[in-house]
Amino acid sequence: MTGKLIFKMELFKFLRDKSFLITAGVIGILNIVLTLLSLSLASVFSDSYYESTATASMIGTVAIVGVIVFFGNIIFAYVYPFHMISMDYKNNVMAMMVASGVNRRKLFFAKIGAIFICTIALMLMIALIPTILFLIKLVQLDAWNDFADGFNSVFYYTDLSFGKFIFSGLLGYLNMLMVIATACIIMKGKNLSFLLFIGFNILSSMVTGILQTLAYSFDFSSTGSYIFQLFLTVISIVVFGYISLRTLEKQNL
Repeated sequence: MTGKLIFKMELFKFLRDKSFLITAGVIGILNIVLTLLSLSLASVFSDSYYESTATASMIGTVAIVGVIVFFGNIIFAYVYPFHMISMDYKNNVMAMMVASGVNRRKLFFAKIGAIFICTIALMLMIALIPTILFLIKLVQLDAWNDFADGFNSVFYYTDLSFGKFIFSGLLGYLNMLMVIATACIIMKGKNLSFLLFIGFNILSSMVTGILQTLAYSFDFSSTGSYIFQLFLTVISIVVFGYISLRTLEKQNL
């Protein structure tokens, strides 16, 4: 079986996972509800009803929904990939695919690629409607210019562009997926994979932090620091990718 077919098979499997789609749908609805409540609250504040009981109740509701949505998005983006990588071990599908002649190396890269694409695509879809509602409200309040100025100032003071920010974010998320894959493959999809993931993250953060001191020691420019940070992230992806791939190739399934 070619790598392209394996990749399509993984995409089809993830997109047919009902729990995955239901989770994305629930979080998407909560995001929309939170956005509508927040925009309503902004309208109330603009009308100067600061001391009303309704406003206080709305603030509490928005805060509660906000906490729920925040943790829901975190779970979807950073915890749910554990399920996507581990389910083949728990359902004995991994052993069946390998026994049927599926190349382990191709399967590994196809699985990581499918998880990365599916998760990013669904997260964008989840954020689409709330973003549109927010932009419409900005236009209604005639606050678009203020928002744009504030948005641009963030990147001005950090010496980053929006493109660099998105690229480093995607690379960092891919690195996170590699760490999750390493933990899940070593533990064969067991629940203790999460603890191993935390340990790997702590170790990686310590090593990265020590190496980042080089940028400060040699007075790297903002561009140099950004490139060095990307370099460290790529090294982390390669290291964890190699560990997980070698473990999968030698693993007794």
